[in-house]
Amino acid sequence: MRTYLLITLLAALWILQPTDASSQCSTTNATSCVCAGGGTNCDLLPDVTISWYALLNYLSGPNEQAGRIYVSGSTPNIGHGPMEIRGVDLNGYRRFTCGVDTFSVYDPSGSQQFACPNGGTAKQLTTQRIFHKNGATMTSTERVLPQGMSYHPTHGHTHFDQWGIYSLRIAETGVSDPRQWPIVNEGYKLGFCLMDYNSCSDAAVNNHCKDDNTVYNAGTTLHAADFPNYGLGGANYGCSMSRQGISSGYLDIYSEYLDGMWIDIPANTCNGNYWIVYEVDPLDVVKEENETNNWTAVPVTLTQQPAGSATAQITCDEQAYVCSGGEVRLKANAGTSYQWSTGATSNSIMAGSGTYTVTVTNYCGTATSSPFTVTALPQPAQPVAQGTTVCEGQSAELTATGTDLVWYNAVGDPVGSGSPFITPPLFAGATYYVADQYNAQGNLIYGGKSSNSGSGEYHSGGQSLKFNALASFTLKSVMVYAGDPGVRTVELVDGTGVMRATRSAYVPLGMSRITLDFDITPGSNYLLNVAGFTDLWRSTSSITYPYAVGTVASITTSSAGSGSYPYFYDWEVEIGGGFCESVHTPVAVTVEVCSGIAEALPLRGIEVYPNPNNGQFTLSLYLLTDTRVQLSLLDALGRQVRTESAMAPSGNWRHVMDHTDLPKGLYTLSIDLAGRRFLRRVVLE
Repeated sequence: MRTYLLITLLAALWILQPTDASSQCSTTNATSCVCAGGGTNCDLLPDVTISWYALLNYLSGPNEQAGRIYVSGSTPNIGHGPMEIRGVDLNGYRRFTCGVDTFSVYDPSGSQQFACPNGGTAKQLTTQRIFHKNGATMTSTERVLPQGMSYHPTHGHTHFDQWGIYSLRIAETGVSDPRQWPIVNEGYKLGFCLMDYNSCSDAAVNNHCKDDNTVYNAGTTLHAADFPNYGLGGANYGCSMSRQGISSGYLDIYSEYLDGMWIDIPANTCNGNYWIVYEVDPLDVVKEENETNNWTAVPVTLTQQPAGSATAQITCDEQAYVCSGGEVRLKANAGTSYQWSTGATSNSIMAGSGTYTVTVTNYCGTATSSPFTVTALPQPAQPVAQGTTVCEGQSAELTATGTDLVWYNAVGDPVGSGSPFITPPLFAGATYYVADQYNAQGNLIYGGKSSNSGSGEYHSGGQSLKFNALASFTLKSVMVYAGDPGVRTVELVDGTGVMRATRSAYVPLGMSRITLDFDITPGSNYLLNVAGFTDLWRSTSSITYPYAVGTVASITTSSAGSGSYPYFYDWEVEIGGGFCESVHTPVAVTVEVCSGIAEALPLRGIEVYPNPNNGQFTLSLYLLTDTRVQLSLLDALGRQVRTESAMAPSGNWRHVMDHTDLPKGLYTLSIDLAGRRFLRRVVLE
């Protein structure tokens, strides 16, 4: 159906191409293009929204049946530039990841099939093309995105992954943002084919394009004349492996009859008044003019749900163990009103150690939860330590009382452990902080299929185990059976397709256990899979889903159905435990210029912050005299990637360094002054 409409729409879009008057604003000519903030030198960014009017009215609005409600999503681009997502970059290359490795393949047409070198499924990465106006000149750059494109066999074309999320919620009194209202259940569109489906001037989509779609029943309707760069992008984006997108002043629609466009309604959800909240680009990976308007919310009344029983349950998005004075957030299931044992009447509360209950009223009635306990962990005593004095350029040896000591610098970064702690050479006074830690071991339980008994095979990859987390826990390890030795990368993916954790480890031939230490919060439809090289045993018989993992998880099926149990056996799970730190003790080190030194160094302090950082950080030097400073940034292989020189005045000289264009990783900042060299590690993440 969507393919037929695409052919018809492309013909219509040709008619709607920007006129000659606006052809001076195109992807090759920026003469008449307008910048969002005025001026003549700017990025022309998209601004993708989600239409409340379409969600409520397109194809007669959300259509309901028992256990499910179907939704449509219309996503106008009201920005000054197109949203262009590319599977093939401007140089003709495609990018793939296989576990921890990334590969580039020259494939300008995007037609080749790519497999990981050692077998397994590859993930394709995408880029966002951003157009830049500088006077009459139009240029563009590409950003590599942390999500990709995948072929969708049901639709017969390629999707941009992780594009939409929609949820059924109950409004909470006193909470103004619908995205914070309690969730009944969610639906996920793991991929959208991005295309110019309609112009904002088309009568069929009147009221879809608005200057503000976040407020139900509000916003000013926009048409072609309201977009100064109308049609920028070409008005011809389609479902291509090479290039997809939405031009300025255009929109895409995914209708409720398409695969995945629904929210499953859980049992014991009774008829009544709810809201649908719809978010696009929920991970904020696309760079836009406005990153705050990618959502909308509309009211909906359920009328087709069977009668049910009231339920009440407390969950916590972390294990409910706290240190002295600590708190965790407890949440109740969605309802119309709440009454906690503390007297609170909100959906969630902050709770210290103790036992709690909540009474929830919803459209099925009223129920009271089972008691939920938040456990207190012991806090160790504050360490006893004394400061010291050293000569300029010397290290200090610091000692403290305690059994599991951690040392921190002045900005809170851990810099050492144990006693004694040896500082780096110091040229200015410094204060360190030391704390003692108490680590409590939790309870270990085991679950899942206990072994690879029964028939099966060493499998090339591409399958996942699906499970629901009923409470917070730590997945410590899993048993695997390898056909060949090698490094495997295990990924934890949530129901929205977002990778929540990953671990790479060498796996020997045969049976072994992989340590994961994945912290998992309550949620449905988690996936546990292997990225890239797999060659692990997959059972195809003696399978009896669901597999319970104590009371905290249920392994429900595999991505290939109930006839397959891929890769991960005998789950080791930790419940409870945690660690507490003592109160921090400050330890001062005084630095003196000792006799016998011919010439004192003009430097009295070096600091790099924040660290780690996103590529932008500040170098702070405290200088006694005006000093020439030579700065070099070296990558992990020791190669110089940046260099600069400056005349730094005496006093506290702060120099902002912006290297956000560099790849993430470990770098070394080399600081040369007064014939001396100082090195500082810098982490870009």
